[in-house]
Parts: sequence; C-alpha cells; structure tokens
Amino acid sequence: MYPPPPPPVSRRLVEPHPGARAASLIFGLLGALLAAAVVLVRTGSTVTTIVAAATVFGVALYGAVWASRATSRGIASVMFLVTIAATGWLAVQALALYRAFSDTDGPADPADPVSLASAEDKIAAFDTSGAFRIELTEDEIEAVIQNGLSQADSPLARVDIDIVDGDPAGTLRFTGEFKSGGVEASGEITARLVAGTVQVELVDLDLGALTVPSIAEGAIEDLVESIADLNEILVENRADVQAIVLADDRMLVTGTQAGGAVLTSEALLADLQEQAAAATDSIEPPPERLGPGVINAMSAPGSTYYVALGDSLAANVGVDQARDGYVSRLHRQLQIRDGVDYGLQNFGVSGETSGTLIRSGQLDAAVSFLATHDVSYVTIDIGANDLLGHLGSDDCSESLEAPACADRLDSAFAIYAVNMVEILERLADAAPDATLVFLRAYNPFSLGLGAAVTFESQSDATLDAFNDLAADLATERGFLVADGFSPMRGTAAVTTHMLDSPPDIHPFAIGYDILAGAIFDAISD
Repeated sequence: MYPPPPPPVSRRLVEPHPGARAASLIFGLLGALLAAAVVLVRTGSTVTTIVAAATVFGVALYGAVWASRATSRGIASVMFLVTIAATGWLAVQALALYRAFSDTDGPADPADPVSLASAEDKIAAFDTSGAFRIELTEDEIEAVIQNGLSQADSPLARVDIDIVDGDPAGTLRFTGEFKSGGVEASGEITARLVAGTVQVELVDLDLGALTVPSIAEGAIEDLVESIADLNEILVENRADVQAIVLADDRMLVTGTQAGGAVLTSEALLADLQEQAAAATDSIEPPPERLGPGVINAMSAPGSTYYVALGDSLAANVGVDQARDGYVSRLHRQLQIRDGVDYGLQNFGVSGETSGTLIRSGQLDAAVSFLATHDVSYVTIDIGANDLLGHLGSDDCSESLEAPACADRLDSAFAIYAVNMVEILERLADAAPDATLVFLRAYNPFSLGLGAAVTFESQSDATLDAFNDLAADLATERGFLVADGFSPMRGTAAVTTHMLDSPPDIHPFAIGYDILAGAIFDAISD
C-alpha cells in the first residue's frame, strides 16, 4: 500500500508577490545605477563599476523572478535602502563640491616671500634673452602658483607641490585646499610639448572622497590648468618651450623667446668683437651677384606665385627696403629666368621659431594660400631662432660641450626635428606641384677669425649639424635644399651686423644677395 501523497504546497509561499517583484526590479535598477556612480567616483575604475552594477542588479533580478515571497520582499527592501543610501551619499558629495568650487570669497594663503623673490629673479634674468634655461625648485614653483592664486578669483586657498622623478619628464603631484574647507583636491600632472607650448595633462585627480574618472575630468580642466599652466607662469606666452623636465625636486624649462637678445654672454661678446675688429681688414665681402629685387613690399599680385615663409630673414630684417631682402631678389631672378610675371606672397615673421611658425598662424595662413592659388615656388627658412640664442648664452660661452650648454642644444635639436616634420609635410601636401626649397641657416658667429677661435669652429659644426637635420627631413619630403651656410661661413664680420653695437645677427644687403643666390642655384641645378 502506497503512502498518501504530501499535501500541496501553497503557490503563495513560492511565488513572489507581484508588488515585491516590481519593487525589487525598480529599486534594483535604480540601486545598480546609483551604486555604479558611487563606485565610479570612489575608485575611478570602469571594470569595478561594471562589476558592482552587475552584482546589485543580479540580486534584484533574482528577487524579482526566482526568489520566494519572503526573500523577494527582503531583496526589495535592501534595494530600496541601497537606492536611498547611494542617493544621499552622492547628494552630500555634490553639495560639498558645489560649495568648494563656488566659494571664492576670502584671500588665498600668501606666497613665501623668499621663494617668490628667488623665482621671479630667475625668470627676470632670462626675460630679455633669445634663449633661456630656467630651473625652479618645488618651493619656488609653489610660491609662483600661490602668488597667482592670491591675485585671481579662485576657489583655492593653497596648493602644495611635490615633483616626482620619471622618464622622460616626471610628474608634478599637487594638493589643493579650497577656501570653503571640507574638500581637498589632490592629483598628479604631467606635461608634454606641442609646437613649443606646454600641454598639461592629468594623470590622476581626487576631489575629497571622489576619484574623478576620465569622463568627468573636462569639468575641472580649467581649474587644474590654473594650477599648472607652466607657459603662463614662466614666460607669459612669449616663449617657445623646447624641453621641460620634472626631476630631483626641480622643474627645468629650456626654450627660446621672440624679441630677446641672441648674444647675452658679455664675455663671449667682448672676445668676438675684439678679435673680429682686427680681422675685418683681411676679410672682403664678395661682389654683389643678383642685385636688388623689383618688388619693394611683402606681396604683389600675379597669376602664379612665389610664396615665402620664415623668420626675420624672410621678413627682410637688417636692410631698409624689402627689395634688398633675399625674397624680393630671388623673385626678380625667377621672373627673368622663367619669363613669367610671378606674384609674390611673403609670410615671413621676425623672431619666428619652428614652434611659433606652427602655432602663431604663419603656417596656417601659408597653407590656406597654397590651397587657393596657383603657386610655382615655395621657400622656407626656419630654425636659426631655435638655436642661436643658446649658442650666445653664458652656458655656452666657454665651450659648447659644457653640460648646461649640451642640455640646451639637445633640447633644441629634439624639438626642432619634431616641428620640422609637421611643417615640411604640411607644405608638401598643400603644394604638390610647386618647387619647394629649404634654406640652410648661416652662422652669424662665423666671423672669419680662423680655427684658432674654438667658439667659432664649434658653433660652425653645431649649426651645420642642425642644418643637416632639417635638410635630410626636407629632402625626404621632396624639397630642394639651398646652402645658405657655406658661402656665408667666415664672412659674418662683413656680411652681417654682428660688429654693430649692440651686435645684430641679420645680414647686410650683400648677405641677403648671397642667400638669394644660394636658393637660385638650388632651383637652377
């Protein structure tokens, strides 16, 4: 005889209640999203955030579909509490951040006067030079930043700096205290160079209890840049920065700036002028070969054009009339040779470096012109201002092999190569049918004093190598290379204003005639 079957189990004890099921699902979805938000801003980890959201929602889904009635109710209650707790925590943090960012009342902490004075003295010492190498300690950087905060409408009361060694540039850790109190900003910044400017990049950022994920960094980008805008702090946007290194509790910035004196070493200046004055009687300038141009302006109309880009050489600095510069001289010779009435467009800007050529607008303007006009010839001279200021500095006055000088030159070579790739490629792409010519720079320190003067021979070798770097890049991209270096070598005492007081690196009319002849020869060969 079989035993009686067990009594039927009530479906009410197994199936979840419809209300509990809906509550578990709704609050589970909200709880998963809010919990994900909490985890994301606490850890900054996308993977951890996804795992947390999936876990919360998985439990809620179990309560809504498979759990018993009692368990379903319990899970729904837990999801409700998770939702309330996460909402409350996020609201508290949001309110704290709002107060921190909106409260700009009250003064910032004062800068340390000794460190601030030291930093300002270092910056001022290079303010009028054509090239600079500035080394600031952590205390000096803090003082400069703190001084900036005290003069700005900023929510920050104080910023503390810690430089961390790294390869190649290191990082700068900062801790910021807000005027509102209660919230502390901390993070890590690194810097990279783009066309002579320092681009600040966040490596990590925490705001109070929040680790700010990458998707939210843009919201506070202006604040961080106000803390670490090294361009503004150091050289007030006049600089073309060639290297920045953060190491050994110091920041070292190397670069050039437009309008500064190229020859800043008084000892070097006195030595060169004394010896060159005696040598001028034995050095004869070459006879004029091409003669002045016809166009006495930076532009002239035509059906097809000769376009020039460059620095003060293209801009005719050193002579009184544009027709005496190399651009107008070459323009005339091209018209005679080709029998064509060429238009002229000269974009040259005095003081331009390879970095400023890219970011100041000259390259953009030239590329735009090339895209909308028929152009037969394009010439470019650029690079002298990247290097010459370093050669004429105190660091390089005794020997170009001195460590500080070598650091300057290494920085100049490295960034010049990067910038020239962009410049040459953009010009080649914009004018595929034109004849493109790169002009090698001359050495204004090559006064004709002979091999016995070490600086002259060393600077010749350095500038020659600098020219080679750009010439190789130009040749690879279809440019002709004009040798403006060799025919000017040893003649700067009579072809340039280097013996003027103060000395001026720019050519006389005869110097421009030599440069025009070099380009004309490159085109004609």
